[in-house]
Amino acid sequence: MPIQRPVTLRLAPGAVHRAQTDGATEAGVLRRGFDQAKEAYILFPLLAALLLLAIWTATLYLIKVEHIRAQQSAATASQEMGATYEAQMLRAIHEIDQTLKLVKYTYEAEGEPNPLRRLQERALLPPALVFDVSVVNPDGRLVASTRGNDRENIADPDEQQTLRHSDSLSISHPWKSPVTGEWRLRFSRRLNAADGGLSGIARVEVDAAYFVSSYDASKLGDQGALGLLGTDGIFRVRRTGETVLAGDTVDYTAVVPDTENTEAVLSVNGWDGVRRYTSARQLYDLPLAVIVGLSEEEQLAAVNQQARTYLWRAAGGSLVLVLLVGLLARMSWQLAQSRLRAAEAQTQLAAAARQAGMAEIATNVLHNVGNVLNSVNISADLVTRKLRTSKALGLGKAVQMMNEHAEDLGDFISHDEKGKLLPSYLNQLVDALALEQQSMTEELGQLSKSVDHIKEIVAAQQSYAGTSSLAETVQIKELIEDALRMNAGIIAAHRITVVRNLAETPVLQLDKHRVLLILINLIKNASRAMDDRPESAPQIILRSEIPQEGTLVIKVIDNGEGIAPENLTRIFAHGFTTRKDGHGFGLHSCALAAMEMGGSLEAHSDGPGTGATFTLKLTV
Repeated sequence: MPIQRPVTLRLAPGAVHRAQTDGATEAGVLRRGFDQAKEAYILFPLLAALLLLAIWTATLYLIKVEHIRAQQSAATASQEMGATYEAQMLRAIHEIDQTLKLVKYTYEAEGEPNPLRRLQERALLPPALVFDVSVVNPDGRLVASTRGNDRENIADPDEQQTLRHSDSLSISHPWKSPVTGEWRLRFSRRLNAADGGLSGIARVEVDAAYFVSSYDASKLGDQGALGLLGTDGIFRVRRTGETVLAGDTVDYTAVVPDTENTEAVLSVNGWDGVRRYTSARQLYDLPLAVIVGLSEEEQLAAVNQQARTYLWRAAGGSLVLVLLVGLLARMSWQLAQSRLRAAEAQTQLAAAARQAGMAEIATNVLHNVGNVLNSVNISADLVTRKLRTSKALGLGKAVQMMNEHAEDLGDFISHDEKGKLLPSYLNQLVDALALEQQSMTEELGQLSKSVDHIKEIVAAQQSYAGTSSLAETVQIKELIEDALRMNAGIIAAHRITVVRNLAETPVLQLDKHRVLLILINLIKNASRAMDDRPESAPQIILRSEIPQEGTLVIKVIDNGEGIAPENLTRIFAHGFTTRKDGHGFGLHSCALAAMEMGGSLEAHSDGPGTGATFTLKLTV
């Protein structure tokens, strides 16, 4: 059996190199993409997208929660009103039945053929204004009635047929009174003779609207429903708003599916097509059920309006957020461009900083240059926009008009309607151009001042481009003023008041670069100590004196955040800092520079919140 060689794949060295190069290229692209995504003008839109997602998710969730809560509240209200209506109907029908039983007892037990007279004398009958109590013979002819002049007597064959074989309460179908046109209901009980046969019928007739008189529009609304439904599927009475109806036929099992289930059901009511939270309850031991319905549209109107309010607010907030982020992104992009230009200037200035002591000076100079460049950009942009929208464009149109009428210019200006307007237009144009010239002159003046400021900053740096270890002739006041100029940006930003208590001192031989390095750091630290003290007026006091022969003392005093006692000896250690953005070598380098010049740097503070004093002592 022949042996097959395993098939192996090998990459040529060139292919391996290309694969590695492609991998490094992909990694470089990803790294550059990640670095670019960290830029504010890209990061802001990403954060805005997340905020928009959070806003709309929270808004839609809130709408959903409130909608569910409103649905549950409507269902609960329908169920509670159904229970209340059930109790009311049971009590009302029970009172009617008690009246019928009282008439039946008086008729049968006392043998009174007209029991109503005696019961009225005893005030045992309900008010005749609402309830019509009557007695009829087995043929339906009226025997007695609480309404003496009532001749209306509508026979009900179903009633007579039912009561011939049953002694239970009979509830009629609703009918309209031919006299009043109102829907009426009749409740009846059988009257027995001595031999147990049917001797008559006791009746209580009542306006059907009586059973829905508890309809409260403030709770049920204009589209609510309140009604009595017979087990035969015929409404004895129902009311919606101000409309009272009766006699409608519906599917009883569809409206009252379970006699033990009293929970409200959201469905479209078959009798009028309105979608309601419907609660149906079978009345105990009676062929009736109470129906209570709350219109979904009315019950959810408030929450739907609130939902629209939420959506408008979310849309408005989203629009504001988009506009704000767009503005911030544009400003960030412009700032990034300014940083690029400032970086070029920093590169040029950094090349001139040949000594270690000059590094801190150059950093401050470049920072101040960057601050001034923003002002230069604003002034230049403003002048450019004014030139683009200059009124001088109208001058060309006026000259063109004059050239067209060069032959008859005098007549054109004197008699033509447009020509008459030309002199006044030129006067107005002169005024407008004068205002433009004044405005642009002012802006160019500000631009010139900013450029001169940059020149002064650069010149100050260039004047210290000597050897760091060389002792030179120094005037202390000028050196301190130079240090203040280097920190002008941070001093202005914190609105710090600088108090100068500088004694008259002779010209001294000092290593001015190292002294300047120390002063710049001390003034900058004093300015930053004001960050957490916004309630007090920030102040820096600078003192210089020669208290004894051969010793120069310079003090930088601030009323900032102060120094904790345990940190007084640690602040000069390399890498120690109490600031989140600090690097911990500024004061350390200052202390080393003071020691290299044969002097010392000391710190004093009475504790947090009491300010601090830094004292530089040098031998002169």
